[in-house]
Amino acid sequence: MKKVLSFLSFLFFFLLSSSGVRALELTKIGTTDLTNKGIGSTVSAYTYALRSFTLYGTSTASSSVAIKVDDVTYSSTANATGAWSTYLSNLTYDNHAVVISSTGQTSLNLTLTIASAAATPTATATAAVTKTSSSSSTLPASGALENTFLSAAFALFLIGLGVAVKYRD
Repeated sequence: MKKVLSFLSFLFFFLLSSSGVRALELTKIGTTDLTNKGIGSTVSAYTYALRSFTLYGTSTASSSVAIKVDDVTYSSTANATGAWSTYLSNLTYDNHAVVISSTGQTSLNLTLTIASAAATPTATATAAVTKTSSSSSTLPASGALENTFLSAAFALFLIGLGVAVKYRD
C-alpha cells in the first residue's frame, strides 16, 4: 500500500509541476517588452513605429495560436514552456485590427496603430465594463481554476486514502 501512495504522490507532483497552462498574453512587440501590461485584454490600443516586427507571447504549452491582422491570419505554435512568436512584415502606416486566439483561452483584441518612425509607442486602456444583468456568468478560460480544483481534489483523495489505510490496519 505504501508503494501505491508513493506512486500517487509522485504522479500528483509530476502533473502539478508539468502543467503548461498559461494565460494567452502578448509579451513583446518587436523589441518592446509588454509582459503583464494587459495588451489586448485591459489595453485595447497600442501604437508602434515600425512596419515589420515580431510579435511574442505566451499560451498553453504546445497549443496553436492564431494571429489575425485585419483580414490576414498568421499561425504559430507555443513551445513546451508556452512561448510563441510570429513575424509581421510590411504593415501599412494605419490602424490594424488584431485578434490573437488560442483554443480554450480568452482572445486578445486590440487596435495596432503603425505610426511614423518619429512616434513614441503608446498604450490605451480599455474602459471598464459594468454588467447590469446576466443570465449566465462565466470565468475567463485561462486554466488556473481547473488546475487548482484538480490539485485540491487529488490532495483530498490522498488524505482519504491515508485515513482508510490507517483504520484498515
